[in-house]
Amino acid sequence: MDASQTVGPKGRVARGGRGRVAIDIGLVLGTLLVVKYGLLGVEALWTYAGPISLLFALAVAGWRLHAGGETWAGIGLKRPASWGKTILWTLLALVLTTAVGIVLEGVVRSVLEASATQPVRSNAGRFADVPGNTVAFVYWLAVAWIIGGLAEEMLFRAFLITRLERLFSRIPLGLVFAVGLPAVLFGQQHFYYQGIGGAIATGGVALVSGVLYLLCKRNLWPLSLSHGLINSIGLTLIYTGLQPPG
Repeated sequence: MDASQTVGPKGRVARGGRGRVAIDIGLVLGTLLVVKYGLLGVEALWTYAGPISLLFALAVAGWRLHAGGETWAGIGLKRPASWGKTILWTLLALVLTTAVGIVLEGVVRSVLEASATQPVRSNAGRFADVPGNTVAFVYWLAVAWIIGGLAEEMLFRAFLITRLERLFSRIPLGLVFAVGLPAVLFGQQHFYYQGIGGAIATGGVALVSGVLYLLCKRNLWPLSLSHGLINSIGLTLIYTGLQPPG
């Protein structure tokens, strides 16, 4: 077997060395950023810029996985060996990521001046139609699970961490960079509607999620389920009026 090849799931050969991995990362991130910032320039579409660009990037990621002889199951979406352990990991992820997000956003808002913590685009504008509106609530719940709970975890945890791990396999602290860089990018992707406080909070959550991804032996389901639950709780609070949309 060539040194640039590794054995993938079910004995399939995952083809390509660091050069191919770098191309994979460049294509996916290029798609994500170009589509997103193109849509952000359109007033009627900025609310959907994140979800749409993520789906485009995920399609490219799936293409690159297939071209390299890999599958999504091989990097995290496989059936768990134990659903009992998966539920326990889900609860742990739910508690840890919620706590980290609350603490980090609170710290940032207390340190920076009020004007610096306001989002570039207000959460209120994005979710203004959710309070008391069942149709909007159900729509955003679907987005919360499909985009947040599944697509974001597939791309920012499973795909990017495994690609960057290979790319940095020969440098010191390569695994640290492989987990840390997607976390920074994840936070940056939320800045456009959550501001600096939200970006740092979501980046911290992504860092914890990346570590949990490794500790869970690359089982993505606990992160996907906990992510979807957190989003659902937030939307429910907005829908019922217990939390303002902004």
